[in-house]
Amino acid sequence: MITVAATHEATTSEGSAEAIHGAAERRLAKVGQRHTRQRREILELVVAARRPMSVPDLLSLDDADVSQSSLYRNLVVLEDVGVLQRVAGWGNHDRFELSESLSGHHHHHLKCTSCGSMSDIPANHGFERAVDIEAKAIAGDLGFVITGHSVDLYGLCPSCQ
Repeated sequence: MITVAATHEATTSEGSAEAIHGAAERRLAKVGQRHTRQRREILELVVAARRPMSVPDLLSLDDADVSQSSLYRNLVVLEDVGVLQRVAGWGNHDRFELSESLSGHHHHHLKCTSCGSMSDIPANHGFERAVDIEAKAIAGDLGFVITGHSVDLYGLCPSCQ
């Protein structure tokens, strides 16, 4: 079962699987798509992983009952409607995670430059304040309006050190 922080579209305080699937269904319906059994299962797998997942990661799961081509197609559809977000991965494998608008969980990523593993870093208020101040200063100088940010830290995971 999916358990995440409160969502913007969900009306529950804990964010349930039903709320997330309901939001996915509404977003898909807006573009004439359905929230099929396969899309529901893919969404469950991505959220249950609790970290950004690549296509090979998802295919390697015992619960994954989907072909590679269907997985790619459905991930792109779920990304296009804002249910999932793509996180640029190291090497040739981007990863997917529940969008922040549905999870209510702003965070950043640690990326291993050797094996490509990726972990979430929870947003720290002091860090977020510093990023916001610098972003606004840079944006102001260039006449740009900031609507969000992401920070990726690169290095070696414990297994690759």
